[in-house]
Amino acid sequence: MKDSQLRKKQNESLSKCVITLLNSGGGISKIEIENEDYSYEKDGIGLDLEHSLADMVPIVHKYFDFMKQGKYFLIFVKSWSSKIPGMKIATLSSNLYKRDITSVNVMNATVALEFLKDRVETRERFSLTSKSSSKRCREETEESSTKALASDFFNRTQLRYREKLTFTESTYVEIKDFSTQKLLQRIKEILPQYVSAFANTRGGYLFIGLSEKKQEVIGFKAEKSDLDKIEREIEKCISELPVYHFCMEKKKINYLCKFLEVYDEESLCGYVFMLKIEPFCCAVFAKKPDSWHVKDNQVKQLSVEEWVQLMMDPEPVPSEKVTYIPEILYKRLFSQHEGLSWSLDLDLQENQSVICDALLISQDRPPVLYTFLRELNEELKGYSIQTALTLKKKLVKIGGYTGKVCVMTKIYCSEESSTLTEGSARLLHDSSLSAIYPKSYTLITSQTMNDLKKALFIVLKRLGTLSDKFDSEIFQHLLTTGSFLMSQLFASGGQRI
Repeated sequence: MKDSQLRKKQNESLSKCVITLLNSGGGISKIEIENEDYSYEKDGIGLDLEHSLADMVPIVHKYFDFMKQGKYFLIFVKSWSSKIPGMKIATLSSNLYKRDITSVNVMNATVALEFLKDRVETRERFSLTSKSSSKRCREETEESSTKALASDFFNRTQLRYREKLTFTESTYVEIKDFSTQKLLQRIKEILPQYVSAFANTRGGYLFIGLSEKKQEVIGFKAEKSDLDKIEREIEKCISELPVYHFCMEKKKINYLCKFLEVYDEESLCGYVFMLKIEPFCCAVFAKKPDSWHVKDNQVKQLSVEEWVQLMMDPEPVPSEKVTYIPEILYKRLFSQHEGLSWSLDLDLQENQSVICDALLISQDRPPVLYTFLRELNEELKGYSIQTALTLKKKLVKIGGYTGKVCVMTKIYCSEESSTLTEGSARLLHDSSLSAIYPKSYTLITSQTMNDLKKALFIVLKRLGTLSDKFDSEIFQHLLTTGSFLMSQLFASGGQRI
């Protein structure tokens, strides 16, 4: 494998890893250093990596920290967050395409979100231009004449070699002149993008075998069997394109494919490929979005349905009526409500060996998830880590926390009984003893502490954990005191909600 190909493959692998971490609560990417003389202070991170990271996030230093540890280079990845409504996931490429006059361009996340919202609101053909209606109307009228000429050309029964074209490329028309040797390969390479772009804009025509430069018919040589094969491949390709429907009709992509014979005098000398794509009712993707996350302990690519639903998920709206007194509440929970666990609120599997667990948020140190066990069980270390990771993800995805944060874990075991009393627990695990994080992750200021508490309140509210009994006083207290929060704020009568 050539060095350039190897670098490209490594870059793709790293990009996938980083996007996955951004969408899965953050984490650390560990890269083995091959150059023994490498120095982070002297050599930096390199332009390839710098450009790759810059393509993923709006501000690199907001999401990434770097550290060299022995023979490894560490990239600390903060969980994805954005102040732009709807930007709930990190995406390398939406794979949603649009037609920009004579160009086919992939929509970035912001444009894709605007496009999807427009589809929901209007159910009509989408226009990505932001010009005044009068100017847009005039330009559409001018381009419509080009579309009409292309339509007449499409409806022809045969063509003459080197005859001049009466139209050129536009929003509605794309012209290609491929060599016969790689014709099928080139068509398969470009077809998903062009079908997506035309279908998502206002429809259009793809012509192959015309010269845009000379504005004339050229054609390509092919056997009849080759044309049949091309047509089958086109049908297969278009039928497999991912689509997302907001409408009830759920129509398929509407297109018409044909090959027109080209004659030089009286002799058949080639063919022109023609593809007409109708405007689509909703959204056509060239392929699934390049966005990954961790699900069921595996890295999985988001489906079109998952990606669109995450993009379109409404923002949480917190109530302003909240209170609670942490000291009183956590003592009541410890003494009266054993078995309360964050796992239930976070849709994780409950474990009967857990007496309870609690999250401590305080100034000058990172949040700590305390887990108290009835018996020694090394396997529950994984339970505590997974709970902490999921809780951190919720603080960002639901609570809207935008800072860098890590959640440490401490696991205690009750040595005397199944109930937990002061002095009766032994420390089994403390992640802070071995964790390596930049200061930006571990130094919690008064402002970041308040932001974390606000985010935690929103999480509790969104998950339905807060009952109406507490809904009038809690938020005010969260803003003014430190917090030691159990997983449940119970309803009247002390019952689980």
